[in-house]
Amino acid sequence: MAGLFSSSSSNPNSGDPYAPPNDDNINSILSQYRPLIQQFSLSSLLGYCSAVSAKRIGKTLAFIGGLAFVSLQAMVHRGYIQVDWKKIEQSVKDVVDTDKDGEITDKDIQRYWERVKKFMTENIPDASGFGLGFMIGLKS
Repeated sequence: MAGLFSSSSSNPNSGDPYAPPNDDNINSILSQYRPLIQQFSLSSLLGYCSAVSAKRIGKTLAFIGGLAFVSLQAMVHRGYIQVDWKKIEQSVKDVVDTDKDGEITDKDIQRYWERVKKFMTENIPDASGFGLGFMIGLKS
């Protein structure tokens, strides 16, 4: 029985075809790429967390916007208020239309995306890792 618990070899799973490989190889690979892995991991993790937060905030804002619209329409239907939707639409266009051409186009969306990227990656050492983590977070 004493032979079962003794450590006669360095690998307790010796003879097991499914045993993990020797840790010396993994340690040498990790030590060689440690700076890259640490930087990539931190930036990617921050990007992923930012995307998850942005998704939740976006869903919450969409819910609040939808609830406000339904509430306004219910009050319009009951005759409590009147809403000039054309005027509201024009006000939104005035705020969102960055190139002032009177329409919300893909150029306007691109400009907002550039602003978001600049804000989110300012002073981050590895913006590409952040971007990768952000995209993974958006898809999750």
